[in-house]
Amino acid sequence: MTDFKAEATRRANTRTDLSPTERRVLAGEIETTLRAAADAAEKAKAAAAVEAETAAERARIATVIRAGSSNGRPRQAARLALSTPISAEGAAAVLMTLPTDAAASPEALVVPTAIGTFGTQAAVTERRRIASILGHAEAEGRFPVAAALAVETALDLGQALAALTSAPKSEARKYPTLAERSAAAGSFGPLAGGADHMTRSQRVDAIWSKAVNDANASIGAVPAAPEARPVPLNPSMTEDEATALRGAGGLAGGALADLAKG
Repeated sequence: MTDFKAEATRRANTRTDLSPTERRVLAGEIETTLRAAADAAEKAKAAAAVEAETAAERARIATVIRAGSSNGRPRQAARLALSTPISAEGAAAVLMTLPTDAAASPEALVVPTAIGTFGTQAAVTERRRIASILGHAEAEGRFPVAAALAVETALDLGQALAALTSAPKSEARKYPTLAERSAAAGSFGPLAGGADHMTRSQRVDAIWSKAVNDANASIGAVPAAPEARPVPLNPSMTEDEATALRGAGGLAGGALADLAKG
């Protein structure tokens, strides 16, 4: 640790042309300058560390969204990235067990407002900024532009919205039936417990809840989910929906509530 007083005294004493009183005054001035310079250096170091943490989290989320974009699931990739510390490689594996964004229900595409609290405060703050842009009403129909503004720039919400609102909206999505969504999703693992008492929205929440748990478990963040049991059929379902639901189970077959609740 630097002894500012001693260093200031040493420097002042080199001034043989000054009286002892003048050297003491000079030493005080030098000490003040040295302390101010050291304080500025510490603040700059802390700011650089925060910026590095912010940039690293932004880059992680960007790579996860790109991984999702490559297989038609950028919105669901954004949800995973904002809710779990998953990498792009881990996200790619989880996302392939989910329907594409075009085949997913509206609830499955909602960007969480209650983002994950893992990592440093700088990382949490950055996720909150990104979520505020991706989850804003103006991002609807403009997700690619919103994503670019959120993860390729450091713009705050107001600045991002100014750019976002000038972009045209894409054509409205057509939401397919449960059977169509399940067919597009491939083979999901069954939901743990029973699903016959769940509404469709609750099933979506359950699917996201399991996917988030599986994503965290894959990196050791949470214990793996217990082995799932077959899903009892809901008597109110059509045969096509029942068949589709039987096929819906696996890494994300019941896993995404942290994201949907956001």
